[in-house]
Amino acid sequence: MKPIYSALTLTAMLFLSFLTEAQNLPNIQKASVWAPPNIKIDGNVTEWQDKYQAYNHATDIYYTICNDNDNLYLVIKTTISVVIGGKILAGGISFTINHTLRKKDTAAITVTYPMLQGRDRGLVSDLFYMGLGMHMGIHDSDNSLTHLNNTLTEKSKYIGITGIKDFSDNEISVYNDNGIKAASAFSARAVYVYELAIPLKFLALPDGGVQGFSYHVKLNVAKEFENMNVRGGLTPKPDAPPPPEPNPNFVTPTDFWGEYTLAKKP
Repeated sequence: MKPIYSALTLTAMLFLSFLTEAQNLPNIQKASVWAPPNIKIDGNVTEWQDKYQAYNHATDIYYTICNDNDNLYLVIKTTISVVIGGKILAGGISFTINHTLRKKDTAAITVTYPMLQGRDRGLVSDLFYMGLGMHMGIHDSDNSLTHLNNTLTEKSKYIGITGIKDFSDNEISVYNDNGIKAASAFSARAVYVYELAIPLKFLALPDGGVQGFSYHVKLNVAKEFENMNVRGGLTPKPDAPPPPEPNPNFVTPTDFWGEYTLAKKP
């Protein structure tokens, strides 16, 4: 029981620490931000100095949107285990960019990452939960953070793309040569970091992005749970106890909208 107690204690300490930090941040990012130099999309928070522009309470994530002359960036961090396992590892994060401030844009661009499928999703999720002290029944003796990150990188092979005319497929390799980059990693057992870079040339923003545009961040759930009613399920027999209700963290996507205007180089 000692490893479980230690893992849960560490998670609680991290949660309290980040909760205090989150209270000092806006719910939605307010400012345009010029990106730091020499960004490397690798799931590491070094370039960002682990500082973020907002903490969104609907999704329980820290995030920053920023840009330079070439790319639009999104960096996300979360320390909530049910968000990591129940949403991000299960269904990925979808980032939608509209061309104007209007939310309904038929030509909107959406990028989704990570896109873990089937056994790969199960393996990464089990390693994540096992690291928190939860026995998942998998036969893997390596419980290290390095093994978790290596497995996450190995299994996160694709980026979902919709709305970019240059791409005929809805999925591209993370090793594509088009400049769309995505990566994620755990910096600690319950600290997940996500980075995304999208070349501005693919966004086709009116007036070169001088005018503001709206964006949408959505934490998905596993596809098999998308249409499940939290209070749904089979009707029990008259004398049988009611079935347990699904955890809403695993069956209900969470999301938020914001607005951004490209920053000018200082």
